[in-house]
Amino acid sequence: PLAPESIDIPGVRRAHVIELRFCAMSQVYQVLWTVSAKTLKSSAREVVSPAFDLSFSRRVPFKMFIRPSCGHEQRGGGFKQAKGKGTVEVRCLPSVSASEKPVVTFRIAVGSSGDDPARGPIHHDFSQRLICDLPGEWDFAQHVDPADNTFVVCLEILSDAAAAATAAPSA
Repeated sequence: PLAPESIDIPGVRRAHVIELRFCAMSQVYQVLWTVSAKTLKSSAREVVSPAFDLSFSRRVPFKMFIRPSCGHEQRGGGFKQAKGKGTVEVRCLPSVSASEKPVVTFRIAVGSSGDDPARGPIHHDFSQRLICDLPGEWDFAQHVDPADNTFVVCLEILSDAAAAATAAPSA
């Protein structure tokens, strides 16, 4: 028998799940992370996505992190104190060498309705720094879907062709 978490109901997103998509036309690989909106009313100082792999000369695991904008250094701070606002970072889990060419051009968007454009692109070499934070603050609370009480963080990895079509500052 199937476990309850393995049943997929069309049109219903589950919280804390990673979905991977590739668009052949745009040459963009998307990592969609669905996050429970309950997080935004909590004292959590960070929320971590499930791991996902990117391929360089080998498959390398990554995670996304969201952190509250204010109060996360203070005792008792968190998303509730930050009023649902925060930052997004992408983290390479193991160390990678420059010979593996772990250079990624990416954008980040929050929300599933496309009402807020993706930020970036950012060009980052994970052999120089394992963490890349995208500058700026996100209002996660404004992107909550009331139908399922979740919001989506979308990491768009651009192919070389897609990255060449846009100017990408280095992070």
